[in-house]
Amino acid sequence: MKALSLEEKVGLMCVVGMPTKQVNEEVKETLASIHYGGLGLFPHNIENEIQLKKIIADLNHWAQTNHQAQEPFVIAIDEEGGSLANFTEFYPDVPGNRAIGLANDPELAYASGRLIGSQLHELGFMLDWAPVLDVNSNPLNPVIGIRSFGEDPKQVAAYGVSFIRGMRESGIVSTAKHFPGHGDVDADSHVELPTCDLTLEQLYEQALQPFFAAIEAGVGAIMTAHIVFPNIPESLELPASLSPFFITHLLREKLGFEGVICTDDIEMQAIKNNFDPAEIGVLAVLAGNDQIIMCHTRDFQEKVCLGILTAVQSGVISEERIDQSVKRILKLQNTMKQYRAEANVIPRSLWESHAAQIAEASIVVQRDPSQLLPLNYPKYILIVPELEQLTQADTTFDKQFKLETYLKDRGIQLETMYTSMNPTEAEHLEVERKIKQADAILQVTRNAHVFKNQLSIARLCANSKPHVCLVLRNPYDADELPEESSVVLICSSGDESMKAFARKFSGVAVS
Repeated sequence: MKALSLEEKVGLMCVVGMPTKQVNEEVKETLASIHYGGLGLFPHNIENEIQLKKIIADLNHWAQTNHQAQEPFVIAIDEEGGSLANFTEFYPDVPGNRAIGLANDPELAYASGRLIGSQLHELGFMLDWAPVLDVNSNPLNPVIGIRSFGEDPKQVAAYGVSFIRGMRESGIVSTAKHFPGHGDVDADSHVELPTCDLTLEQLYEQALQPFFAAIEAGVGAIMTAHIVFPNIPESLELPASLSPFFITHLLREKLGFEGVICTDDIEMQAIKNNFDPAEIGVLAVLAGNDQIIMCHTRDFQEKVCLGILTAVQSGVISEERIDQSVKRILKLQNTMKQYRAEANVIPRSLWESHAAQIAEASIVVQRDPSQLLPLNYPKYILIVPELEQLTQADTTFDKQFKLETYLKDRGIQLETMYTSMNPTEAEHLEVERKIKQADAILQVTRNAHVFKNQLSIARLCANSKPHVCLVLRNPYDADELPEESSVVLICSSGDESMKAFARKFSGVAVS
């Protein structure tokens, strides 16, 4: 602490990003310009395993060379599994939280955390911006959905604690998010500032329960949400991430959290569109945040940091307040080193088998009234809605969908037809024509409870042929699908989940 200047202390509180796939001179100059204390990596930074390992090694080398008090450098990533996953091109993928939550077994969340943690450890990460502990109490939530373990606060708490324990065993510090809860909104904070109508009493009953549990379990960091709570007047209608009531009073004093508190990325439109960059950092620090995350625009980042520095120099923020955060960040860095030294990772040779076990355990047959499973008809048509990027918090929307391949490999005859997410009348007619050529129908749904034309396709299919629906996103589709249809809840379209379905339901033993 004594070795750090005020500028270095403020820089240590700021976590930025980089636009490139390598740590070039421009990146180093950016990091050095304001002594930034951490960096977040995103899909646009990642090409392959070797390249990603080099980024992390180069960042740590830079930190050791330039900031002795800041080693190890805080390098973080949103690695949640499921729809927010970054390594699917070179590591076995892990189903996301909602899929894990289907299994009625919190130990599956432990297995997921330990496997994801082992992959992060192999790459050189020590901090993950996960797990999501939001209780998805609004089925129309556009940004959380399948990223949540479920709709029951006790379930989310139990699964979240298990995930954190798995990460800890693999040597990774977890970040619980998004405090005080992002599950009961109908807007995406990446594009606008959401509001939540819950009262403080309702928060205590619902959304806060998983965070109580995470704090008790020793989670290392907590990320705050960009949400306004108009029915909690003490918040002064500030977003929770910038609110002294939520950060200092509730999280720090009432809940007793002693670890690092970080904002969600303040370059999300929820904040960027409503506050000047020079004031955002000041508000974040005054609220009680230790780290301000802003990972995209250098000019914006510099204005935020300089705003904080000016506020300290003018007495708006005391240096003692800055020192409190710096101490917590330095303690987090020591914890990162300790966890890594004590890591008990899953050997790489077992990753694929562990991923397969997790994927298979997370698949649930919700109903099968006509005994259509396992698949045993001569020829199927597979109807698949092309997945759009429904939120920026989705890294897998453009991945190749391989269910057809895995089913054909196991002897299932089928033809695939793709539609839009909300099938048009022309697509409806094409489906009607195609299904005449098949003995049975496999239909994928992706948020059919929102994209209602998928339900029209389902009714057409159920009235025509034996009909199996695979729910690959939010499980709420099941309640609106035809009663006579067989429904399988998978809540994931990842490779391991598709392999697991083919393995489990093809009815064919393949060595």
